[in-house]
Amino acid sequence: MTAGETSTGQDAISIQVSSEVRAWLARRQLTQRSLASHLGISATSLSFRMKGKTPWSIVELSQVADWLGISLAQLLGDEVLNERTPRPMGEGSSEGVAVAGLDPATSRL
Repeated sequence: MTAGETSTGQDAISIQVSSEVRAWLARRQLTQRSLASHLGISATSLSFRMKGKTPWSIVELSQVADWLGISLAQLLGDEVLNERTPRPMGEGSSEGVAVAGLDPATSRL
C-alpha cells in the first residue's frame, strides 16, 4: 500500500465523518458557525474539516457529540464504525493489520 492509498482512505473517512456531522447539525437545526464557536475554532477551520481537507481529532469529535447530546458512536455512524479496510499497523510491525482510522492507543512494550 502506498502513502497515496493510505491518505485516500483517511480522506474518505474524514468526508464520511463530516457528512455525519452535517446531518446531525441539520437534525438539530444548528449552524456550522455555532459549532465552530463551541469548538473554539474559526469558521474557516471548521469548513476545512467539513470538506475533509483537515482531519477531525478524536477530542473534537467527542466535543461535537457531547454538544449535540449524542454518543460518539451515533455521531460517527455505522459506515465509519464498521469500516473493515485493513492497513499495516506500522513499519517493522509483525502484528498484522489494523482497521483504517483506528490506531493502537499504546505500543507494545
